Amino acid sequence: MTPELIVAIEACLKAGQAILSHDCCNVSILEDETDDGLFSEEANIETYRLIEHNLSVTGLPVIGEYSQSVPYDVRSSWRQFWLVAPFGGDDESLHGAGECTVNVALIEGHEPVLGVIYAPATDELYCGSRESGAYRVRNASSTFAQTTRLLPTFGKQNLPGPCVSRLIVSHNQLDERMRFYIEELSAHYADIELVQNAGTLNFGMVASGEADLYPRLDSTCEWETAAGHAILKSAGKSLFDIVSGSELVYNKPDLVNPFFIAR
Repeated sequence: MTPELIVAIEACLKAGQAILSHDCCNVSILEDETDDGLFSEEANIETYRLIEHNLSVTGLPVIGEYSQSVPYDVRSSWRQFWLVAPFGGDDESLHGAGECTVNVALIEGHEPVLGVIYAPATDELYCGSRESGAYRVRNASSTFAQTTRLLPTFGKQNLPGPCVSRLIVSHNQLDERMRFYIEELSAHYADIELVQNAGTLNFGMVASGEADLYPRLDSTCEWETAAGHAILKSAGKSLFDIVSGSELVYNKPDLVNPFFIAR
């Protein structure tokens, strides 16, 4: 693994420990602590600062949901920078129990070239980079970590076949618009099996082959998808604009993604 990937993994593991110290992956704690999510918000900010500190050894800029706003005319000149979502899927984890994730990505130009997604509650980690390939790690914080290489499947994702295609949808995204989109997909895929999960772990499931498709039909920010996108690319898959079919790009003026599908 590259030094940058090791730094990102260590930052995510330390952030995961901080999240667990707040019991932020425990649904009952979140609901009992406050009705307006303030406890989660405080944990988000603390976790972001911790990640920012650990990534500072690389000397690269760090931005994300909890960073100060950086004008586009400044960041447009950056060759590389870190994009961070410290507590991804927090809204969805209230419905799915412990699916919050720490997400760190390295952007080069407009492309995610390295990503780490870590789920503290399950101690499961996905990571990948252009140089190192993609991996899934169970018991990630343990000395008995189990690492599995996610082998690339270049080209396979674009070839609908006779087998069942597993489509993963976040718990709170299965609305009328999504159901209509799934019906449209049915015209191109022989059979679709619906799987419901939450948060950025959905990217890991596509990268590992546990799911084939992950559409998202609502607004997201770049820091929510960058780590997952990098991991997908490392596994020979990618993230596309549903309308244009173009691969998602990063460091745009507004940092907002179009509707997308991972495959």
